[in-house]
This record gives sequence, C-alpha cells and structure tokens, in this order.
Amino acid sequence: MNHVTKYLNGLGQAGRTAVLALAVIFISAGVVQASSTISTNVATDGTLSVTGQSSLTQASSTMLSVGSAYFGATATSTFDSAGNLAVIGTLGVTGATTLASTTATGMKVGQVGTRMTRIVSGYCVTGSTAISFGSNASSTLTYMECTPSGGTSILSTGDRVFVQATSSLPYYVVLQAASSTTGGLISVALNNTSTSTAPGAAVYAFNFWAFQ
Repeated sequence: MNHVTKYLNGLGQAGRTAVLALAVIFISAGVVQASSTISTNVATDGTLSVTGQSSLTQASSTMLSVGSAYFGATATSTFDSAGNLAVIGTLGVTGATTLASTTATGMKVGQVGTRMTRIVSGYCVTGSTAISFGSNASSTLTYMECTPSGGTSILSTGDRVFVQATSSLPYYVVLQAASSTTGGLISVALNNTSTSTAPGAAVYAFNFWAFQ
C-alpha cells in the first residue's frame, strides 16, 4: 500500500470524497484551459454554441460592431463596414421613417420609369417687357428671358423645362413655348391672341419645373 492510499484511508469516507471532488474540478479546469479561458471574459479557440435565447447587453462601445454583416438565406443583403445597407429583395417599412438626407444621384418610379438625375422647381420673373400684337395673332410671338428665383445656378444646360403661367399674364396672352437657355435663364414665348390690344411694358412671373 503506497503513501496516497494510506493517506486516503486515514481520511475516512468523507475526506476521501472531498479530495476526489477537488481532483475532478482541477482536472476539468485543466481540460477547459487547454482550448478555452474563463475569467471575467470567455475566450475559446473553438465554436461557441448556444441553445435557446441569448442576451447581449452591450457587444461593443457601439452596441454591435462588425466589419460587414450578411443577412438572408443566401446572405445577399448586407450592412458594410461604412454603415451602408444593401437590400436584395423588397424593403418593407411599417410605421414612420426619418431620412437624414433626401439627396439622391438618380431616381425612377416603376420598372419602366424614366431615370431622373436632377429635378428643380420654383418660379421665375421676367424683365419689364411690352407684348406685341399684329394682324395675324398666331404668328406674332414675344420672347422674354425669365430669371429663376433661386438664381441662375439652379438650372443646367440640357434641362427640360415645364412653365406655367400665373395671374400676372393677361387673359388674351398665351404661353406658347419655354426652354432653358445658357446662363441659367428660361426663355418664354408669348402669343398675343388679340389683334387690337397690346399690354404695355410689365413684369411677368411663371412657375416652372426643370429636370434631366
């Protein structure tokens, strides 16, 4: 009989049970420490499996931070490291949403919609101009340049412009055509349908939409 056996026999049943329990704990800790460390933090070299729900109070200083996160059965929708969301499929929103910025580089509505790269609107004002008239009203046009209220930089070359007359235009004068011009102005062509009345010099205002 060796010294360990003599020692255990001398302890009695309760002592032997306690010593064996401590031995199991130390051996188990040694096995865990071979691949994992448990203290106030848990570090594992293998896979951490969780059965049931888990609760993360704070995963990092920003609550949850990863390089890129992938979602969906095929992991096609992503949040990248810059915080940009790419959704492959349908984005459904229930309730109110808040957009920090509504600036976009292009947009279209519907699969066959026309893609727009810029849309601006406002009103423009002409200089003081007299509208001419003649015996053939349909061929007598008066051209005016209209300055947008937001300044000449609001329009770009190539913009398509829709212009709407306001109450400043006499009822017998018709807005015949409109287009954007160099210098950020809007050119309007007015047709005086009266062959006997010519309004004197006046300033006119028009509403407009311009897009590309």
